[in-house]
Amino acid sequence: MLFQVIYLLVCSVLILNASKVEWKKEIDQRPNIVVIMADDLGSYDISLKGSNQILTPNIDALGYQGVIFKRHYTESLCTPSRAAFLTGKSSIHIGLQSSVILSGEPRGLPIDVKILPEYLKEIGYRTHIVGKWHLGMAKKDFIPTHRGFDSHTGHLGEFIDYFDFTRMTESYTRGFDFRCNESVYRDRVGQYATEVLTDEAMKIIRNHDTTSHPLFLYLAQAAVHAGNSDKPLQALARDVDKINHIRDPRRRLYAAMVKALDRSVGKIVQALDFKGILENTIILFFSDNGGPTEGFHSTGASNFPLRGQKDGPWEGGLLGTAVIWSPFLQKRHYVSNQVIHITDWLPTFLETAGFTWSSRGSINALDGHSIWPTLTSSRPLRDREIVHNIDTIEGYTSYYTHGWKYINGTMWEGKHDSWLGNMPYETSPEAHQYENIVMNSITWRVLNPFARMHLQPNNVKSLRSRTAFHCQKKLWFSRECKPREAPCLFNVYTDPCEVNNVAHLLPDYLNLIQRRLQYLQENMVPPSNVPGDPNADPALNDGLWTWWLES
Repeated sequence: MLFQVIYLLVCSVLILNASKVEWKKEIDQRPNIVVIMADDLGSYDISLKGSNQILTPNIDALGYQGVIFKRHYTESLCTPSRAAFLTGKSSIHIGLQSSVILSGEPRGLPIDVKILPEYLKEIGYRTHIVGKWHLGMAKKDFIPTHRGFDSHTGHLGEFIDYFDFTRMTESYTRGFDFRCNESVYRDRVGQYATEVLTDEAMKIIRNHDTTSHPLFLYLAQAAVHAGNSDKPLQALARDVDKINHIRDPRRRLYAAMVKALDRSVGKIVQALDFKGILENTIILFFSDNGGPTEGFHSTGASNFPLRGQKDGPWEGGLLGTAVIWSPFLQKRHYVSNQVIHITDWLPTFLETAGFTWSSRGSINALDGHSIWPTLTSSRPLRDREIVHNIDTIEGYTSYYTHGWKYINGTMWEGKHDSWLGNMPYETSPEAHQYENIVMNSITWRVLNPFARMHLQPNNVKSLRSRTAFHCQKKLWFSRECKPREAPCLFNVYTDPCEVNNVAHLLPDYLNLIQRRLQYLQENMVPPSNVPGDPNADPALNDGLWTWWLES
């Protein structure tokens, strides 16, 4: 009897150890996932798109060493894009399709909607967000550490001053908005926000326990969103001093902010290298939407040659560039023309991490599709529809299906509906050395040992030339688009700059689209917008932006 007991105990220990070994094996196969999201970055303001005015060697190197998606769609504003990224759902299916969550609004990303870190925690990931949240803060149930993130360092609202971390809005007094988890964090006040957030992200990478859990790090940079209205553009003097070739002082400040963002990307890649985990990591970089060239919170960003800007139905606010790198990508060093949407990243990362859906219904409830098969085997994606927006409050619709773009109505009374990128683009004095600057960047030096081919300057030059969009000339049979008067239809495959409206030539197809949109509108979640709450004012909350409904 004693022998049997000892035998059973020994077997139990062996089984337990075996299960630990198997768990360790599964963990090792799950990639670390690092996402760097820029804020309001103009699509033409990274130099891999062909501009020689602002050189961004680290972002560019990440693309050349990995895959460049030139047709990466987002939502047109901060809150909808961040919600779509974290949920895999279009903003019309979570009630966040109109405007953004303003600082005093007592609402947030619906708490019954599961988000990416919650999925990843179920399969053993450590999950961290550094930077901007912008998905609600009126009560603790809305904030990151109650939504699946193990930690959050950064700001909860729309934007902050880059040095004192305060936010001032039209309806409320200035308040401090920077936290470490749920505690007010003033230790870094006076330092530049882009560098502070980078340092905090690097700290997470350094301290991560690689032996027990894979890492999900979401670095949502404040850059290059405008700050408070009294100082909307803020940069480090040393960066401004290096950009003397740009004559417009506003554009020069913005360019210096972009340079700091690019430097941040290089530091994150280097930190992953120092940690020794690059061989098991995926790195993704993109902007939440296009840049605001003019108008509200404008920065002078450029989405050249696309039409429109942030907060509108046009490609300038929706169509950006995403770059992804990982040694798991069997095919690299190319520019993809596949149509990708921000909602695709949640199912893509979950497939990569080995997440198993409990039912087909769960995955079918998503609007995004996993693009991992395309990334690993070059399998082409089926074309798809994208509901850019059905905004019943502002009264506009923007919709994509099989290469066609439908627009009905617009924003800001049509003031920003033209091609806003026609501005001076002074050439950087370093532009003639572009390929060498990229190939000497931190990111290139770190990633090049993983390259699948021996890249030369001419390879960089060739890849760069394929990222550009070429505008179609005005065709005699097209009509001017006046979306406040009648719907417009563009073939954005051949006409990415939305020059030629052909709605009048395809009435049957237009009618088919409108019937589909009627169905989508009838079945969408109504906008959740509510009036601002006076009790949110920092003056009533110790000078803080905080979860005022619980104070």
